[in-house]
Amino acid sequence: MKKVYLLAGALAAGFAVNAQYNNASVAAKNNRNLPGYANKKGPSVEKAEGDVLYTNTFSTPSDWVFSNAGAAGVPPHTAGDWAIVNAMPAGLTSQIPTYGFPGAMLSNSGGNFALVNSDAAGASATQNAYLTTAAGIDLAALLTTNGSAANAPMYLEFTEIYRHFLEEFYVSISNDGGTTWVEFQVNPEAEVPVNTNSGNPEEEVVNITSVIGGGNWGSDVRIRFRYQGAYDWFWGVDDVKLVEAWDNDVKVTNFYQATDVTTTNGFDYFIINQSQTSFPGATFGAEILNNGTLAQAGVALNANAPSASAYNQTGTAVALPFAATDSISVTVPMMIPAAVGDYPVTLTTQLTGVTDSELTNNTKVMTIRRDQWLYGRDDNNRTGAISQVTSQTDAALSIGNVMDIFDPMDITIISARLINQAAAEGQEIYGQVYLYDVPTDDWVILAETDPHAIVASDLDNFVNMPLIGGAVTVNAGDLLLVVAGHYGGTNEVAFGLAQPCEEQSVIGFTADGQSFALTTPNAVMVRISDQPLSVDENTADFSVNVFPNPAVNEATVSFELTNTSDVTLTVTDLAGKVVYTNNLGNTTAGKHNVEINTAVLAGGIYAVNFSANNSVVTKKLVVKK
Repeated sequence: MKKVYLLAGALAAGFAVNAQYNNASVAAKNNRNLPGYANKKGPSVEKAEGDVLYTNTFSTPSDWVFSNAGAAGVPPHTAGDWAIVNAMPAGLTSQIPTYGFPGAMLSNSGGNFALVNSDAAGASATQNAYLTTAAGIDLAALLTTNGSAANAPMYLEFTEIYRHFLEEFYVSISNDGGTTWVEFQVNPEAEVPVNTNSGNPEEEVVNITSVIGGGNWGSDVRIRFRYQGAYDWFWGVDDVKLVEAWDNDVKVTNFYQATDVTTTNGFDYFIINQSQTSFPGATFGAEILNNGTLAQAGVALNANAPSASAYNQTGTAVALPFAATDSISVTVPMMIPAAVGDYPVTLTTQLTGVTDSELTNNTKVMTIRRDQWLYGRDDNNRTGAISQVTSQTDAALSIGNVMDIFDPMDITIISARLINQAAAEGQEIYGQVYLYDVPTDDWVILAETDPHAIVASDLDNFVNMPLIGGAVTVNAGDLLLVVAGHYGGTNEVAFGLAQPCEEQSVIGFTADGQSFALTTPNAVMVRISDQPLSVDENTADFSVNVFPNPAVNEATVSFELTNTSDVTLTVTDLAGKVVYTNNLGNTTAGKHNVEINTAVLAGGIYAVNFSANNSVVTKKLVVKK
């Protein structure tokens, strides 16, 4: 796969443990002012907050001028200009199964939107492309008509879709007809890591008040979008607006989660195995921007999870000057209940003494799961994929996540998420577990799976791969690296990527065995499980049948025991999540039936796991809707 970025120095073997596993901290950072805002204060004027003074939906293409910096530009532009389109091009949409980016511009206006497509320009092209309003906007007159002050604070708002690799996105404003410009970067790598997709769509709000300094808005205001890339991805823009800014608006640029940093490496975990009873709980943080016009006396982060022992914590508030950024946190850990289930936590910023005027950009819900079998760091939301790293085309690759072990666990299965990649059918993948060895400062292989040949039903799903030789025990305090791998070839197999995560917590090995870490990593969708391994039904001392199959409203699990046994019945989806469980306890020999209400399940393929006499038989169940 193209477009996966390595650390400077490309590949580095044998990372030192102190450098590799520094505890993450969610303590507040020193605040800082953004470029263009240094030592400025928000103006104090009569306001009509939120009033839309100008809008453009690209319905009239002649409203915009396409240009570029040319071959002499810095950086140069060779090919790949902006265009106004009404649909994503086929060259991009054909890659959605692999990379999962938005396939359409779902803006409020619909219809036309502006798009720059670096991917289509190819590996030899570079972009420094401009999209500029063709005519000036008489913002002075618009403010007067609206009854607003001539120096009213102002937002530039627009709808966008993108996939980010190494390109840069900018918006510029001129208050004098294009003679001088003030440029603002949006979606920087610090907020949008490499190989990350946008929402569908995202709303971008940029405070552009600094353009006027101590003056007023003019009669010839221009808007310009600039894309700088080189065989990167794309940027789509629609519904451009000039809006009077809010006094009180704190925008969150990034929410994150970590384990309690006082006792662990501070990695994020979204699936906690039941065996991990000593899991020290999760803490939370957010990077924030004062996007309003007034300084905020205090901004704090609240984390609320009513289903997790009524967890409701607010962190220490920080002062946030006009246009400054900072970080806030909740350091009291959220303890994950022992009962299997999903535990959503709502993260929200809170302002001291005032109300945030724009609530859509400061709230996020994270879900942490206590699982019967699985243990993993991904949040089950695939944002991209990885099949290779730079300069290793067609070669073998393995990559995965570093994980803490808090209590003894018997690993039986490695699960890896594939994408919907038809060319992967018939190819082989595998999983491996490495243990960090302190004396040698190296990863030592602990267990691996047999190769698994990919079949059609594996695509766009998790694949379960049992360890060779059965269960392997890991102990409290162990540090593991759990990887999924492929053997290379023209069509390299791609593994799913999820949420952005801590640096040095995603590690891989190239074909020559050299280790590397991704610079701004996303968690690899690879997990471990202690689920008992299934046995051949012919060797079990019981029989199991599931009917009707496919099922619509109800399925019956019919089983016959040779001897009295402790029986447990579970149903899992293809991601390994338990959607039904029934502990039948001590069950007498003979025939028995259990009814499962499939009407409450989504349509798809499930695994029915029947456990008796320490053996498990797995049956496939198809639910139709």
